[in-house]
Amino acid sequence: MGGCFNYLLFFIALWGGVCYNLHMRIKSNLDEILYDRIIESLISGDYVMGENLTLDELARRFGVSRTPVVQAVKLLVNDGILISMSNGRLYVPEYSLDTVREMCEVRRLMEGYALDEFMAGRGRAADGVIRALDGYAEQCRRLAGETRYVEFATADRKFHRTLVEASGNGVLLETYNRVQARFLVANYLIRPPRTRNLPGTVAGHDAILGAIRSGDAAAAAASLREHIVGVLKTLSM
Repeated sequence: MGGCFNYLLFFIALWGGVCYNLHMRIKSNLDEILYDRIIESLISGDYVMGENLTLDELARRFGVSRTPVVQAVKLLVNDGILISMSNGRLYVPEYSLDTVREMCEVRRLMEGYALDEFMAGRGRAADGVIRALDGYAEQCRRLAGETRYVEFATADRKFHRTLVEASGNGVLLETYNRVQARFLVANYLIRPPRTRNLPGTVAGHDAILGAIRSGDAAAAAASLREHIVGVLKTLSM
C-alpha cells in the first residue's frame, strides 16, 4: 500500500511540474506576443513620439491583465523601444534622423558580417536559409500589392533576421534582434507607412536572394549594402 501511495505522490509531483512548465511557457509566449503587438501598434501609427502610455491603457487595449503587460513593457524598455522614468512615466521615445541613421549603419555592419559568414559556408545549411528567405520575400511582394504596412514590416523584419540567423552566431542574432526592433519602430515613427517605398524594398530582397542563389558572395554583399543604403537615402527625402 505504501509503495502505491509513493507512486501516486510521484506522479502528482510530476504532473504538477508539467503543468507549471506549461504555465510558464504560456506566460512567456503571452509576454512575447504583447511585445510584438505593441511594436505593431507603434508601426501602424497608433502612437506618436513623446506620447505617454500607461499599463492600464495597454492592458485594456489588448484585453489582458496588467501582469503580462508589465513583463512585455520591461522587454520593450530593455530594448530601447519604450522609455520608463524613475517617476513612473512610460512614453514613446523621440528619435532624430541622425539616431535612425546610426541604427541603420549598425544593421548594415551586422547583416553584412552575417551574410559573409553564411556565404563562406560557416553558417547554417543553405537550402533551409534560401527557402525561408524566399518565403518572406514572397510575403513582402504580396503584401506590398495590398499595401498592408504592418504585415509587410513584419515579413521584412523576418527576412533580414533570417539573414543574420544564417550566420549561426546566436549572440549576434540576439543583439541584432534588439537593434532591428528599435530601428523598425523609429523608422516608422519618423516616416509614416504611406510614405514607404514598398516595391523598392521588394526589389532589394530579390537582388539579395538572387545573388545568394547564384553563390556570388560579392554580389550578395553589394546588393545588401545597396538595399540598406537605400533606406538611409529615403530618410533624407
